[in-house]
Amino acid sequence: MVNDGYQTIMNIDISQVVIDAMIEKYKDMPQLQYQRMDVRSLGFKDGEFDSILDKGMFDSLMCGSSAPTSAASMIKEVRRVLKPGGVYMLITYGDPRVRIPHLKSEEAPWEIKLHVLPRPGSKRAHEGTSRPITEPVSLGEDLTLGPTFKLEDPDLHYVYVCIKRGGNAVKRPSGDAKVDIKLCAKSQLISNYEV
Repeated sequence: MVNDGYQTIMNIDISQVVIDAMIEKYKDMPQLQYQRMDVRSLGFKDGEFDSILDKGMFDSLMCGSSAPTSAASMIKEVRRVLKPGGVYMLITYGDPRVRIPHLKSEEAPWEIKLHVLPRPGSKRAHEGTSRPITEPVSLGEDLTLGPTFKLEDPDLHYVYVCIKRGGNAVKRPSGDAKVDIKLCAKSQLISNYEV
């Protein structure tokens, strides 16, 4: 992301060992900042971030004890630190039946767009698709994707683009803005993200 021009990327992890390893590994990239923090209790101000990118954090919480409570705490905190109109992008193997109920709630109304991507290097990735990956897929009322998708397919990544509703929205560039969907390691808080 630094190579793509992002200037401020805040990375968090609950493990100080991981933080120290990342600081050492990326010491020549001052744009990357690291803090030890629990995603269920973020030490940031309300509305501090334009976007949050999560690859693996939500999934980790869903595998732990008290998964529903931990997931709800994380989503509440993510929503709190996002600006109105901010974007939370969740990249996961979790299909809509098991992720959307956690993302949707009365306290956290989102506009949710779902993208389905083939896992890099998978058979599906080599087969290609007639649907552009930048085009969201429609969900049925039962949270399924129709006959073209097998929900438990291990060759798929689900990308949930959740836009925070309410208040004054983050200003976006006019015209056809481009969204680059990149798979990044662990949960990352990103400020100054343009959609």
